[in-house]
Amino acid sequence: GDVDLLGLPAVSDEGEALGVVIAIENYGAGDVIEIERPSEDGKPGKRFMVPMRVQAVPEWNDERLVVTAAFAQDS
Repeated sequence: GDVDLLGLPAVSDEGEALGVVIAIENYGAGDVIEIERPSEDGKPGKRFMVPMRVQAVPEWNDERLVVTAAFAQDS
């Protein structure tokens, strides 16, 4: 069955911890994952969106989601 991605840790394909999956949106052209980075200095972490495509998310399992570094940059 489908892995529940919500709450999974996200890591880059270079091994950097990126944060946690907090939402999965569907805009009709496929799913988009929202990831929240770890909080810094007591402030909430920044959020960024990643398309659920193999170029952006090459692999995932029930323990973690891998995001390619190119898609993990702060925009």
